[in-house]
Amino acid sequence: MNRIKNWSIFKKVLMSLLLFFVIVLVSTGIQFAINMSIDPLPSRPSEDINAGGGDRLLYYFDKYQKAEPLPQGIELTEDFINSELQGTFAYINGRYDCADFRVNALVRLYLSFKDYMSVDTQNNIKRVLLDFKYWMDQGGEDSMCYWSENHQILFAVSEYLVGQTFPNDIFTVDKKTGAQHMEMAKGRINAWMEQRYLYGFTEWYSNNYYPEDIGPMSNFIQFANDLDMVKRMKIIMDLIWHDMASQSFKYLGQDESGEDRTYYIFMSSSGRAYSDNRMSDDTGNRMRNFIDFVMQPEATKNFSNSWYTSSNSFFNCFKQMTEARNDANIPYYEVPDVIKAIFDDDRDEKIIKSSQGLNLSELKSEGLIGLEDHQIMMQMNMEAFSNPEVVNNTIRYMSQNNMFKNEFLNDFKMVNLWPLRVFGLLKGVSMLLKPSTDGVAIERANVYTYKTGYFSMHTAQAYQPGQYADQHAINSVNLSNSVSVFTTQPAKIARRSGTPTYWVGNGRQPYSVQEKNVNLTLYIPPTKVGFMEPMIVKDTTHVFFPYQLFDEVDESSLQQGYIFGRVNDSFIAIKSRYEMEFIDFLVSNQEGNVDDMLKRGGVGRILTEKYDLVQKGEGLHYFITELSSADIESFSSFKTRFLNNTIDFNKTTNTLTYTSVLRNQITSSILSATYGESFKINGVIQNLEYQRFESDYVLNQMIERKASDIIFQYDQLSLHLNYQDNIRS
Repeated sequence: MNRIKNWSIFKKVLMSLLLFFVIVLVSTGIQFAINMSIDPLPSRPSEDINAGGGDRLLYYFDKYQKAEPLPQGIELTEDFINSELQGTFAYINGRYDCADFRVNALVRLYLSFKDYMSVDTQNNIKRVLLDFKYWMDQGGEDSMCYWSENHQILFAVSEYLVGQTFPNDIFTVDKKTGAQHMEMAKGRINAWMEQRYLYGFTEWYSNNYYPEDIGPMSNFIQFANDLDMVKRMKIIMDLIWHDMASQSFKYLGQDESGEDRTYYIFMSSSGRAYSDNRMSDDTGNRMRNFIDFVMQPEATKNFSNSWYTSSNSFFNCFKQMTEARNDANIPYYEVPDVIKAIFDDDRDEKIIKSSQGLNLSELKSEGLIGLEDHQIMMQMNMEAFSNPEVVNNTIRYMSQNNMFKNEFLNDFKMVNLWPLRVFGLLKGVSMLLKPSTDGVAIERANVYTYKTGYFSMHTAQAYQPGQYADQHAINSVNLSNSVSVFTTQPAKIARRSGTPTYWVGNGRQPYSVQEKNVNLTLYIPPTKVGFMEPMIVKDTTHVFFPYQLFDEVDESSLQQGYIFGRVNDSFIAIKSRYEMEFIDFLVSNQEGNVDDMLKRGGVGRILTEKYDLVQKGEGLHYFITELSSADIESFSSFKTRFLNNTIDFNKTTNTLTYTSVLRNQITSSILSATYGESFKINGVIQNLEYQRFESDYVLNQMIERKASDIIFQYDQLSLHLNYQDNIRS
């Protein structure tokens, strides 16, 4: 009897389990089918929209207000103003990606120059600003990128200032008042500022993205009424200017006409950079006009493409903010003298170490995994979505805010399945599949910078070796305003778009380390395509080496893996494991297959000869890069010395050992890099985990990570910052 009863119970349990699994499978299948029917919304308009009219009007009105001549043919009539705004309005109303750039300009245009416009035009601007969507949780679907570091502050500042200006008006997106939106934005602005103070900039040392931070920061400093928040924003502005000062290579060169000219070359290792940002200061340093305007306004005013003729809205937000005066006739912001002195540091040798950002493994202990604004802001400004540490949080937030139609996030619909979420399986799936999207994440960078009067070298020390990459710029050498050199492991052939590309980022990150004027970089190129990775370039690494821009190149030993270059009195030598060979320029410039280096930022108008120096071979690749200059030795003696230096590679342990006399030293140093493990100098393991700042520019040469007080000092000048106590003295 008991057997029959037990059998009956067993059958019921078994049937219940089977029914459960059937329900799970069927419901999962239905959800998957529904998810796959979610088509992304376009991030760009299908037709060309001239959206830059608002930016140009900022420039025109500023000149008009100062009674300076407008560009030939420009008259600020009502018809002209409205025609310029038409494309700006269309782009913003379409909620296309980077619409927040246009809103940032439109906010300043309204707050600074509305009195020069008709009432109808003012009302049209107001309507566009009230109809816009300023954050991910405010309803509606679109493909705007809200989450990266620069976008976060762009959206939040504009929302704050629009809310402050129209406190009783209703925002279309959620029917809340301007005052309510101002309060919501206040929380995000405070979170953004505090995170930058504590951890530094996630998009570290980016000459492409720092302008997009400075533009909205400038708007806030000039127009926000909360004086405590304004003072804190000035503190963050000081930090970003210190970043630029400490990383910029002061170079005495010549302008287009051959006249002597000082360049402040802001091209360091970076969390996010494009090919033109890396090619040279001339083609890609988006901060040049900002720095020239601060450091040498009169000397650079009349150059072609100078700050004086720039209609870039981010620059003009900064320029107009610094030129304006408050009610007490005091400038809203001035770059502190100590930071200007750091820009102009003429000492022969500068070593700067710094730590920027967080590792994903640190988010939990910092209380930064969750759905609150400050938590999702830190996670997503790291561009971390699919990584095991955060993937559960990502899907929860996207589901909560209906974000799967966003073109950048649409692929996540494939894993938005209730069993994976309910049973906490997303982390395991991420760990098992190791999707290439993990490489988008920007983690903590420990950057070593070495500068002289002849060159600069920058390396994010041992940054995530072997991992996927995106826009990361791990190492960089600058020999002049027109010549920079770097290596990458290409991710995609030239005709494929998106990042990483042939020059942007890496297919796999290297183990790259530096001491003074020497860098050792070790790559292990992938042999098979990773999950969600479109393609790989096997057995290949390469050097960006713009042959035509050097004054002298010695390629006689390329088969032995050596190349040498000279720019004026600056020298570079590179040694690779395998032989190197230039790709013919005609191949790089093939119609229909143009290298991405030639496509962006006008680089294709400059490069007309070979520049792609390729190394091919199985297993680990290495590059040894050493710099020197004419004040130390001749170019000929440098080449001889480099050729005679001892190089040893142990392919069993993947250890590269290089012996050389480092700059300003007398005896030889033995540099030894073991891939993924350690960097030794004369047998001593180097600590590559830096504090926030380690240099002569801070009190006692060191400021700890997450320090309460940051004190910059140089040349008998100082600046004391404390975010929590709101001290800026």
